[in-house]
Amino acid sequence: MASTDIDNFEPDVIICGGGTAACIIAGRLARGNPTLNVLLIEAGENSYLVPEVIQPGSYLHQQSGSRLKNYPSIPSEHLRGKSIVVPQGHGLGGGSAVNFLMYTRASASDFDDWQTPGWTYSDLLPLLKKLETCYFSSGLTHGTWGPIAVSYGGESEANIVRDSKAAVKAIGYDYVQDAQDMNTGNAYSRWAKYVDPVSGHRQDTSHRYLHPLLASGKPNIKVLYSTQVTRILLDSSNTAVGVECVPSHSNAFSSSTPPPPKTIPAKKLVIASCGSIATPGLLERSGIGRKEVLEKAGIEHLVDLPGVGENYQDHNLIFNTYEVEEKVDTHDAFFLKTSSILCSAESDFKQGKGKYATNFVDFAGKIRPTEEAVSKMGAFKHQWESYYKNKPDKPVVLQAIVNCLLGDHSKFPQGMKFISYGNYTAYAASRGSVHVMGKNVYEAPRFDSGYLSAPEDLPMLVWGYKQGREVCRRMRCIVGEIPELNPPFDSQSKAAAQRHFERGDGWDVDKVQNIEYSEEDEKVIEEWIRENVRTAWHPLGTCAMRAKEQGGVVDKDLRVYGTSNLMVADMSICPENVGSNTNNTAMLVGEKAAVLAARFLGVEID
Repeated sequence: MASTDIDNFEPDVIICGGGTAACIIAGRLARGNPTLNVLLIEAGENSYLVPEVIQPGSYLHQQSGSRLKNYPSIPSEHLRGKSIVVPQGHGLGGGSAVNFLMYTRASASDFDDWQTPGWTYSDLLPLLKKLETCYFSSGLTHGTWGPIAVSYGGESEANIVRDSKAAVKAIGYDYVQDAQDMNTGNAYSRWAKYVDPVSGHRQDTSHRYLHPLLASGKPNIKVLYSTQVTRILLDSSNTAVGVECVPSHSNAFSSSTPPPPKTIPAKKLVIASCGSIATPGLLERSGIGRKEVLEKAGIEHLVDLPGVGENYQDHNLIFNTYEVEEKVDTHDAFFLKTSSILCSAESDFKQGKGKYATNFVDFAGKIRPTEEAVSKMGAFKHQWESYYKNKPDKPVVLQAIVNCLLGDHSKFPQGMKFISYGNYTAYAASRGSVHVMGKNVYEAPRFDSGYLSAPEDLPMLVWGYKQGREVCRRMRCIVGEIPELNPPFDSQSKAAAQRHFERGDGWDVDKVQNIEYSEEDEKVIEEWIRENVRTAWHPLGTCAMRAKEQGGVVDKDLRVYGTSNLMVADMSICPENVGSNTNNTAMLVGEKAAVLAARFLGVEID
């Protein structure tokens, strides 16, 4: 096990996992209480000043690296037999160190919908403000002096910003200065990023909360790297008294037998913070969960909590691709690691500017359909009436333009430039599950993504695809569609992908007509979505904070039912989804958990 020296370290608090929320909890507790010993155990590697972590523009290069652990789902009939692969952060900082850096906040009603005392929007807004320093908006819901800087980054693509604004106005949507006020649910905007506007550095929680303490040699905070917690130890009264852990395996998953575990006692508190896919497994290996699941896995059943590993939720994502004009400064050459581009980017990054100082996402939106559109959305109509209609802050779909091809460039002529247009559901109705198959921490869990199993979800993605297509057809800098990366419409269909948009000298963005789709076209889109849908990297819900009789795993104080001195603190506690990228909510969970842990321990935090 790689670590700082812990041989003579006696932790009061052990945090299992070193992800987004965990780094905040550890940092807050250790900074505010010099006599409180905190040990954080992370399965991945250290992240301190690693170039690929601190450089925002390197996030795509990390998608196939060791800082992500890929969890494959079982094949699904709803996806034509396809398996979904969901990556999770695997290194200090977790998802905040590898994600797309999109600053997207939940809707106010999302938190109120959780119906949990202490977790309403009004309860949580002070913490949301506490965690950030917002440089792009002075709105009253934003923070001004927090550890996480939010800005437009060190570079933006002017053509995309200009043309997207004109396009969304032409189809009847607002283009606002701040879509992250937690009340806007139907508008597009220039999109901010978790990037410091001076240094250009990524704002991950390991660097903003934890590394300063570690670098200063603060004696009451230690980190074990490359170490997996096999189980949490419970005494005869189901009080958490420590953990067992082993060195992480070199592969994501393995059937090999782990070495004998090391036991580390915890004097006061154990916090599980391994993420929405791994935390349920940690609880189950510790004897906490559904009796039938544990008996099948050969694990002694100690605490009956049938909700562990259930209620899996994610945002379902599709991308389609367009070619753009030569003048558009995309990140295709950067993504391909063209030496001259990288050299220039490295020089610019020293001043906090250039391609390393951005996530190349300058435009996005949170949008809702019109009543006319809803009337054509089949199974979604009931959900609209019961869930969305009277909550205008809730988007149905989120959209974003990534200024490059998210795919194989070798299939296209050298030098082509692209944008990828993403659509993802905000509140998918489908639910999945994740459970251990046995005691071995190295083995993969049985993971059912549940994607598109609820009939309400597919119409949302169909509508989102069409809506995004209308935006792109009205952006002058977009040359045309890439047929191979769009639904395979019949060549004679009015909906067939246009390799080159027809635009004469008198072309007017306000006079572009919407595409007409036949019933056969609709079926083509639906089939294409089933075959191409992917994760948005936003899993949550598998250790839900709700009443035990409703499938809950933790109470309002994040304490695991039926145990003492044991908390869960990551996105698995969210009982329902949030209409946003989940990094901001994960940080919020970390801030709230730090408050709750301090209250339990009888200490103060800064």
